[in-house]
Amino acid sequence: MKIMVCYEDSSTSRDAVRLSQKHAESWNAEVEVVSTITREEPIKHSRLQEREEQFEMQIRELFEDVDIPYKAQLLVNSTPAGEQLVRHAIRKNVDFVCMGIRKKSKVGKLIFGSTVQYVILNAPCPVLTTG
Repeated sequence: MKIMVCYEDSSTSRDAVRLSQKHAESWNAEVEVVSTITREEPIKHSRLQEREEQFEMQIRELFEDVDIPYKAQLLVNSTPAGEQLVRHAIRKNVDFVCMGIRKKSKVGKLIFGSTVQYVILNAPCPVLTTG
C-alpha cells in the first residue's frame, strides 16, 4: 500500500505526516511525502537544489524515530499545485492521500483557489485531511 502526504512547511503538514505514519504502521504501507513548486519563470538550479535539500532534511527529521519506508519527492511544474498532486497520485498508483488543511475565508478561497479542495474532488483514491 502507498500513502501520499501532501507537504508544505507548516504545522498542519507535519500533523499529516504523523497521521500517515500511524496509518502506515497499521497497514504496513510506504509513505511518499510530496511537495510542489509552481513556477512560471525558470528557477535557478542552485535555488532549486537548496529548496530540495531543505525539504529532504525536514522529512528525514520527521521520520528519524520511526521505522517506516518513505520517500520525499519535490514536484516542479507550471501547473497549479492541486493538479500536480493529483497527477502524481495517479502516476504512482497511490492508495491513500493525507494532507493538512488551513482554514481560509470564503473570499480567500475565491481569490486563491484551494489546493485541498482540488485534491479532494479529483484524487483517484480516498483523501484524509487533518487540521
